[in-house]
Amino acid sequence: MSWAVVARKDFEDAARSKMLWGITVLFVLATAGTMFAVGSLTDDFTAKQAIGFLSSPATLLVPLAALVVAYLAIAGERESGSIKLLLGLPHTRRDVLLGKLVGRSLVVGVATVIAFIAGAIVLAVQFGSFPVSDFLVQGVTTFIFGMVFVGIAIGFSAMASTRSRAMAGAIGLYFLFELIWDIVPVGVYYLIEGGMPNVTDGLPPWYFLLQIINPKNAYSVAANFLSNPSGASPYAQLVNGTVPFYLEGWFALALLALWLVVPVALGYWQFERADIS
Repeated sequence: MSWAVVARKDFEDAARSKMLWGITVLFVLATAGTMFAVGSLTDDFTAKQAIGFLSSPATLLVPLAALVVAYLAIAGERESGSIKLLLGLPHTRRDVLLGKLVGRSLVVGVATVIAFIAGAIVLAVQFGSFPVSDFLVQGVTTFIFGMVFVGIAIGFSAMASTRSRAMAGAIGLYFLFELIWDIVPVGVYYLIEGGMPNVTDGLPPWYFLLQIINPKNAYSVAANFLSNPSGASPYAQLVNGTVPFYLEGWFALALLALWLVVPVALGYWQFERADIS
């Protein structure tokens, strides 16, 4: 398995990133701090409910860690010329792309595990109990979320020919998903309805579809669904009329799968045709 060789080497190289471990420290502090705050500031939540708050620091820091660790995965080696040496070994371009996806996803996964262990310790101390299954569901969903952003970064890196373009793309992607995207549903609603959206009056389903397409929002919905598969959609009280299929929890999982597969596939298509001589 040639891709596994690439993944192992890439994991070792990416794990040395000082910026990544700086973000990991922030993630640990944010996760532990969130559990401490939820347990200390109010008595209204159970340990199971508190676990849901872990998505707040995760949506901010997991994409950042993933983009930092993966944006130069291929573009950096193309510019330095080391990609020629890598492809000179018995590795195809598909092996390189898949190996880097797996290797760098594992790096982000390790950072996530460290942060969640810190959160688990604080959770157990604060609440005196520890719902293992719910915590594992949140952790696995967060790992998938991190892998999605690694895939997005790997795909973009495969399409970029220089480090500067890859860096610009990573910065742009982070701001797109963390800040800019939230404005899109509001803007579209204003153009169509001629006013600002008001959740208390109910909103059309397409408004929330525009929200859930963002992988960070899909992650939150998917985590909620996996922790309670038989529960009602989180949008049940927010939409006018019946909740459509695309606002159900399983659809959020499908969106995460698409966000993982499509950017990597597009990156591979471009990388396979690129002249790296």
